[in-house]
Amino acid sequence: MKAAQVLSRLMIIGVLLTVPANAGELLNRLITVCTQGQNPSAELVQRYRNGQFPDDRNTHCMMRCIALNLGVYDDLNGIHLHDTWLMFRGGRPASYEKAFAEQHRKCIVHQTSSVPEEDYCGRVYAIYQCYKDEFEALLENIRRGAVRARA
Repeated sequence: MKAAQVLSRLMIIGVLLTVPANAGELLNRLITVCTQGQNPSAELVQRYRNGQFPDDRNTHCMMRCIALNLGVYDDLNGIHLHDTWLMFRGGRPASYEKAFAEQHRKCIVHQTSSVPEEDYCGRVYAIYQCYKDEFEALLENIRRGAVRARA
């Protein structure tokens, strides 16, 4: 992997972890970029911004786009377990990473077992189901940080 790609991914993860208000802005920009060309309804985009991701093809592909842009997924290797650990670590000690990765690896195998290999969008959405709780907690932290920043 090129040094610039590594640096870019670390910066994105750093923004998500350390600056909640900026993380919300980043997520909103990614949603905007990742829905271009799909022409989703304003209601659906607002649902995305509220952390609601219905089980439909447009949502699957929007989530793939976000995962690709965050650098936590690629079509060749799938999910990057270490990068997701960094994103969702939440203050847990490094010694928890192995258990975190194993728990999610088992879930991913189960969730993706019926999704065709070539259905990249569907695979990302299936993988998302394994990270849903962590992602929702991250979104809640972003929202709380944005509220504190406005206060």
